[in-house]
Amino acid sequence: MTTANDKKYEMKLDKTKQILFATAFGSFSPSDANDFVRDYTAILKTANAKDLELQFDCKELKVSGKDTKSGVDMTNMLKGCLEMYKKDGFKSIVFDCSKNIVLKMQLQRLCKEAALPNFKVNS
Repeated sequence: MTTANDKKYEMKLDKTKQILFATAFGSFSPSDANDFVRDYTAILKTANAKDLELQFDCKELKVSGKDTKSGVDMTNMLKGCLEMYKKDGFKSIVFDCSKNIVLKMQLQRLCKEAALPNFKVNS
């Protein structure tokens, strides 16, 4: 079982500022991604994404690729999350990649493939 200390992400909804803050770090496995989606869905039950900005801190996130243990292509899971954000209809989405240019390029490509509107990838 995953404990809070084992999670590779954090999420906090600030209803006053109308912002969902999310942070992801390290390399995600399929179970990490499933846990993230479960917690994300639970948080959004308390708010309307159409009224929110999603601010995603990706400074410590590793570029997605094939998970070595399961063989699952994590790039497809990341793209699925982007499509989920699109379906939920956030006002805007900002990804902060700091100086990780490779991750920035991967996110920009996947956001375009998912036809994600109103997104910005900072570096």
